[in-house]
Amino acid sequence: MKANKILLGLALSLSALTACSSGQSEQSAQDSTAQPSTSVVANPDSLPYHIAKNYFAAEDSLPATLTSEEELNRHLGMATTMADKPTEIDWQREFVIPVVLPATTISTEILPVRLKKDAEGNLVLTYKVQRGEDMKTAEIRPFTAIIVSRDFLAPVRLEEAN
Repeated sequence: MKANKILLGLALSLSALTACSSGQSEQSAQDSTAQPSTSVVANPDSLPYHIAKNYFAAEDSLPATLTSEEELNRHLGMATTMADKPTEIDWQREFVIPVVLPATTISTEILPVRLKKDAEGNLVLTYKVQRGEDMKTAEIRPFTAIIVSRDFLAPVRLEEAN
């Protein structure tokens, strides 16, 4: 009798554990596919591009475009973490448009809004700057970069959105 109770308790525990863990793996699979590692922006007002993640600007002034790995290594650093690696760039097919602002103690994020060609054939990257709280003791160099197909390679102009 006592052995039956133990077996019944063990069976119930195992079935509860299995039910809980299967629900978690389904949720985990949904979460991992819900947001891709790089977002592709493609809408009628914008040329397509990817956000370059896990890079940082090594200096306050950057060229308008980076067209090789050597240029990238000269001007940017890679912010590798245990969870995320920098976005891979296929230099044969893509180039990078970096945006950097002067170092500041204000929490600042640069958000690309759209990439388009103007009447002269130049690329115009419009971006928005979101400023937050004063970090007082920490200084950051606000930075973002987008990865664009070489099909669109042209002189670049940066515009801050109002």
